[in-house]
Amino acid sequence: MTTSSAASKIQANLQELFKANLSPGDAYIRFQLTSKMTALLSMEQVQESLIVEAEKITPLPGMPESLIGIMSSRDRVFCVFDLTQLLNLPSKLVSPRQYQIIVLQTTDEKSFYIGFVVSRLQGIMRLTAENILSSAALPSDIVPYLCGAVQDDGSIIPVLDFNRILDKLTTIADYAV
Repeated sequence: MTTSSAASKIQANLQELFKANLSPGDAYIRFQLTSKMTALLSMEQVQESLIVEAEKITPLPGMPESLIGIMSSRDRVFCVFDLTQLLNLPSKLVSPRQYQIIVLQTTDEKSFYIGFVVSRLQGIMRLTAENILSSAALPSDIVPYLCGAVQDDGSIIPVLDFNRILDKLTTIADYAV
């Protein structure tokens, strides 16, 4: 019969406690994009998610419809876009009292922040590269903005590519100037 000290038992338990208990893969934020479509966006460039009152966003006249306005958070000022409209999908945002916003930061030398309004934030999901499949079965309007799709409970969920969406914003900015 072997006996072990209380200290060694605690040490063994602590080692188990502090081991990473996360699912394998990269983190993705999950959100409702349209009334019938859930989407994912890599957490790699996500800085925060917010729920803000509509009055906190200042509209900018003469801009594309997808640009809701500008706002500040944590001493940063950034543009806020309706992600659904930006991707040419039917949007149901009609003067809501609150917006649910995903704030992302670019990774280039002169990094900046962008906010995307979504219908509803749904949490975090972890995926490995093997989980991400071809996006062939999705609406052709959003395919240029995808890095793939995943299957979850029988439905196909698009995985958006932030850099491809940024390319779309660049064309909008060129148009607005």
